[in-house]
Amino acid sequence: MTSRRRAVIEFFAAILALLLMVYGRTSLRRREEYDDPPAISAAGVAAGTLYQLAFHAARDRDCGQIRTNRYRVVAYGLSAGLVRRWLFSNDFHHSFNAGELGGTILYRLWYGVLHPVPVENERTGP
Repeated sequence: MTSRRRAVIEFFAAILALLLMVYGRTSLRRREEYDDPPAISAAGVAAGTLYQLAFHAARDRDCGQIRTNRYRVVAYGLSAGLVRRWLFSNDFHHSFNAGELGGTILYRLWYGVLHPVPVENERTGP
């Protein structure tokens, strides 16, 4: 599968995930026995968006071999997840996650749907 096709699939998957997140929040608000979901903060959305923009830019360009080395991808994901868990509150997590989806949508719209993916050291062949 080409990198552009993967980027387009990732773009549509992020849109679907964001729609499901919004649907889940609105359906939970309608239930009487459920407390209101945590508020979405602009700072959390902005932080999540910037985080995802930087992550996708680094992964597309294979900075630190986070795209080609599977162990580094797993190590990066685990360390980033642990840092987020220690630094941010649960309310901030919801905003941050929404911002991550927004950042993925923005990045993949620009690089993947409208323009080719910036790939360095692309392997050719089987």
